[in-house]
Amino acid sequence: MKILFTNDDGIDSHITRELYESLSAEHEAYLIAPAKDKSGQGAAITLRTAVDVVKLEDKIYSVDGTPADCVFMGLMAIMDGLPDIIISGINKGANMGDDVIHSGTLGAAFTARKMKLPPLAVSIASRSFENYQSSILATKLMLEYIEQNYSDVPHGGLVFNVNVPNLPFEEIEGFQLTKLGNRGIPLAPELEETEGKISYKIGKSGSPDGDLSGTDFEAIRSNKISVTPLYWDMTNKDMVIGDLPSV
Repeated sequence: MKILFTNDDGIDSHITRELYESLSAEHEAYLIAPAKDKSGQGAAITLRTAVDVVKLEDKIYSVDGTPADCVFMGLMAIMDGLPDIIISGINKGANMGDDVIHSGTLGAAFTARKMKLPPLAVSIASRSFENYQSSILATKLMLEYIEQNYSDVPHGGLVFNVNVPNLPFEEIEGFQLTKLGNRGIPLAPELEETEGKISYKIGKSGSPDGDLSGTDFEAIRSNKISVTPLYWDMTNKDMVIGDLPSV
């Protein structure tokens, strides 16, 4: 299998590198990641300016751009033929609920939504990462699942959003298919004022809110790996409204 690895934490992420190295022995693997941390970039791409690409090692590249740029460069310029699947992550921090709107990890995955197999976006659902090996193992198990169930897995536009508890793998209670939860209002931006210059730092994400049953938040609280199938088409097909304005 041909795999493209990327992330939004940057090319120096040792977790992404370890995941790449653990799978490159048995798969044709490329690692193409941002030159520096690009968290919160969503699916942004660089327009009207060139993006610098540096080959660091065989099949390992640093891109001075966004996570989505990395995917575009990999698919359209760097790789010899399209990959079978793209794995984005492993992200240092959760991508649950409303997080997926701004996540560079998800943005990279959605950029590859039309590949042969649905992309994996994998995150550690914690700000502590001492058990990151559990996320590597969870990623391998999801990859095996997709390989073995290829004919049954939907194709075209699907992304698997995987969040893994920061626990030793033997303490994890299995996988759970989930829906996105909801976060409350984010904390207010933090004011930073120095030498007459006013700056604001984006506040932390809001806490889980509302009915959490069946959600990614519930799965993590239950020490389970959350697998949320996401689709690029955000159309609300159930909405019923009156007549639109006439022209």
